[in-house]
Amino acid sequence: MLDELGSWSTLTCVYAFVGAISFLFAVFSLIGTEFGDVLDVDVDADADAGVGFASVSPFALAVFGATFGLAGMITLTWLEMSPIPSILISTAAGLLVGGLAQGLFLYVLSPSKSSHYSLEDSIGQEAQVSTSIPATGQGQITFNNVSGRVRLGARSATGESIPNGEFVIIEKITGRNAVVRPVKKE
Repeated sequence: MLDELGSWSTLTCVYAFVGAISFLFAVFSLIGTEFGDVLDVDVDADADAGVGFASVSPFALAVFGATFGLAGMITLTWLEMSPIPSILISTAAGLLVGGLAQGLFLYVLSPSKSSHYSLEDSIGQEAQVSTSIPATGQGQITFNNVSGRVRLGARSATGESIPNGEFVIIEKITGRNAVVRPVKKE
């Protein structure tokens, strides 16, 4: 086995590396999707460059890479193709299977749990104060959305302090900061 590894070409090593890393990423993506809520992993990122790119799921990219690597290994080692046809066939196979994975993501997985969520969609939503909000300062709120748990900086809309644990309504969001009002107690 180790003798075979030593005889691999550079392209075979690239196929093996891309395929293995992509496969592991695809598996961890699926596991993270299913168990992320159970483990309560809280990762928050928000960026807007103002450029509209097509939204390709990380899972589809990982499936492309895994298919590209596997097809490349098969075409080079078992079918003994030369590098150019091997690369073309591997790329075509990766695009086909990655495209199917993207379709699965868009039409099966996304309707139930979308990762495309705008913070502006949270206006009017109830949140809980996780760090007390001083009358003239900033605290922190947490709430759940379709992507998971979100933390934002928060200021009081009433100019009064809001203690930790209180429930509030989000009135406005600017960047990563919200303006909130305490929920009226009945």
